[in-house]
Amino acid sequence: MLFDGHAHIDSEEFKGRVEDVVNECNVIVFNASVDFNSSIKTLELASRIDNLFPALGFHPEFVEKSDEVPKVLDLLDFALEVSEVGLDYYWIKDRNLMMKEIKILRNFLEQAEKRNLPVVLHSRGGNRDLLDLLPSYKVRFAIHAFEGSTKHARAFVDLGGYISVPPILVRDKVRAEAVKAVDLAYLLTETDSPFMGSEKGEINRPCNVIKAIQKIAEIKGMKTEDVEAEIEKNAKRFLGVSDWFELREKKREKIENYLYTRRSD
Repeated sequence: MLFDGHAHIDSEEFKGRVEDVVNECNVIVFNASVDFNSSIKTLELASRIDNLFPALGFHPEFVEKSDEVPKVLDLLDFALEVSEVGLDYYWIKDRNLMMKEIKILRNFLEQAEKRNLPVVLHSRGGNRDLLDLLPSYKVRFAIHAFEGSTKHARAFVDLGGYISVPPILVRDKVRAEAVKAVDLAYLLTETDSPFMGSEKGEINRPCNVIKAIQKIAEIKGMKTEDVEAEIEKNAKRFLGVSDWFELREKKREKIENYLYTRRSD
């Protein structure tokens, strides 16, 4: 089973064909929300697509509309993963807004710890602050589409975290060095669909996660099918489940609760 631990299937690029895109292959997909509206869309998609699961969060790029954060936090009862949350110092340059990002992230980490939810973290320019923050929380975490030095990659792994790798790995030497430096037991795969494709300009899709796996296998000198099997084991460990049936049962219960709550309102 392929594992796409971070995608944006609610994007306009997939409008009207989400089910077809997800069902192109045998893949587990976690759809990451970026604000309140996309959190609602994610839950709606997860309610009707068997292999799509809800990851709810608030993207740090949207820090200026942080009034939505409490509403997203209220939805975490229905999530199976927290994302997309984190730190972005690439687009956000104002120091006050950076500090606000950290405050928001702390809120999500606290709630993830309380609910025993795994967290997939966005980090563009924020690796050092993340490395300072994470030891304060008992959470399972992965760094989404990791970009950074091998030193930082090893540091996240030393904290018990995972490095998540998208298909852009095929054409990114820096990410390839990080993958080389990290033990396979701490690697996960994702697509960040429709972004981060193996080719410039392509609309990335969940099934393209196989391209990341193939490149990892090449870097590690392993067979593709062996890497796929190890990534699947890692994903189950990260999500805290023994099999995918257990994950689907968790989703069914949480989504039913969500739909009941929406109908009651």
